[in-house]
Amino acid sequence: MRKLPAAALVSALTLVGCTVPPETDPPRSTETVWVTPAPQPHPPELAPPGIPPVQAAVDRVLARYGGEAEIAVFDGTQAQSAGGVDDAPAWSTIKIPVAVAALRRNPGLADTVRAAVTVSDNQAADQLWASLGTPAEAGAATRAVLAETGVHTAVQFSVVRPEFSSYGQTRWTPADQARFAAALPCLAGAEPVLAAMGQISQGQDYGLGTLPGARYKGGWGPGTDGKYVVRQFGLLPADGGQTVSAVALVVRPASGLYADGQAMLTELAGQLTALPTVDCRTP
Repeated sequence: MRKLPAAALVSALTLVGCTVPPETDPPRSTETVWVTPAPQPHPPELAPPGIPPVQAAVDRVLARYGGEAEIAVFDGTQAQSAGGVDDAPAWSTIKIPVAVAALRRNPGLADTVRAAVTVSDNQAADQLWASLGTPAEAGAATRAVLAETGVHTAVQFSVVRPEFSSYGQTRWTPADQARFAAALPCLAGAEPVLAAMGQISQGQDYGLGTLPGARYKGGWGPGTDGKYVVRQFGLLPADGGQTVSAVALVVRPASGLYADGQAMLTELAGQLTALPTVDCRTP
């Protein structure tokens, strides 16, 4: 397996219902600084059933763990996927657009955003959600952030599983997550959120967190059958740090165990090679 090269990205630009207790370790330090990369030529369009190295990574992981797995990448024009996971909630990954919306409304929530992102603190995420108004207003504000990136996901604002937040049950596809990630550095108010995505706490730094320079957010939780979905999305440095790749991973291991989901994401991340690179653009 070949990992993406470590690189510092220089920048002017300078979540929820997880049933596993949030980490309490302090965030890792990072020296990565971001900029909006200069436009780069895109590789040839990649057609289904997916980019061969990515499809091969999915096949290898499924052969070992069973269940379901999906990788999506955004090539600057459209998202391409390999594998598939049926009806997977966003869980804590939705904290990212919620955080952007909340910071626009109240920049004084920066510390709350850091807690919601770096340690996936659910109480902090609830504070961000509540700051946006009624549940319907919070859903609309979050949906508006997504729409700025060309993603038209319906944000769940009514509670459908009483033990979990409403917004964590949003159905957010990996393809739409990859598209959103590609545009995230361009979004107004996203700078503190991106910074927090580079400081994910120990214990949640599996998967994309094993790749140097990654900016990402994970989410996890059990389905009604008790089987865990584990997912991540984010940005990976590429081409010596001058461009980025936008990627999303989601798995549902046959065992249903959170630990197996973590291991699957780590194996998938370790096999991500030759991904398309994108420049920061919004529709």
